[in-house]
Amino acid sequence: MSNDNNNSLKKIMLNGLLNKNPILVSGMVIAPVIVLANNFKNAVMLVIAFSLITFFTLLVSSFVPKSIVYTIRIILYTLIGALVYVPSVILLNYFMPEGVEAIGIFFPLFITNSFIVTRSESIFFLETKGKMFLDIVFCILGYDAAVLIFAALREILASGTIGGKMTGMPASFRVFEHPFGGFIMLGLFAALFRSILLLIKRVRQK
Repeated sequence: MSNDNNNSLKKIMLNGLLNKNPILVSGMVIAPVIVLANNFKNAVMLVIAFSLITFFTLLVSSFVPKSIVYTIRIILYTLIGALVYVPSVILLNYFMPEGVEAIGIFFPLFITNSFIVTRSESIFFLETKGKMFLDIVFCILGYDAAVLIFAALREILASGTIGGKMTGMPASFRVFEHPFGGFIMLGLFAALFRSILLLIKRVRQK
């Protein structure tokens, strides 16, 4: 039984962080990453906002009875997200007002992000409460890690800095600061990530 629990935990961790990474594999909630995560500082604010709203919205939404009609459940998830949004934005605005301003319209849009709607109905709420909690945590961590790494690489390539500090890069490519450059880079980043996962899988099968 212990081995089964360990294997289950390991699977949840690997799925959230790697195998089913929300952004690099599933392609969820990429718009704010493309537009805003052009430097590490913005990315930190982005992942904090995403993590707070997504975690507490999913946690509270898990108590919505499944006997309720699907359409009504989706509306309830959105209402719960709106309720979670209010204290989240007040808290972050108190500690990091400039960051909240930088996120702009994407902050309230996290209320209806595809991660909450899609994963909640297809995966999270079908699990036991314990597994659901762990699954949510590792999926959010997987998203956050991918965004932070992507933003750090993007900032280095775009301006030769990391967190505003010079890295000594001999050249910079300002195109990656803009949304279309971010879109191209994120596509390449995701493709490389999936290729590495596929290569690891093939090596393990031999």
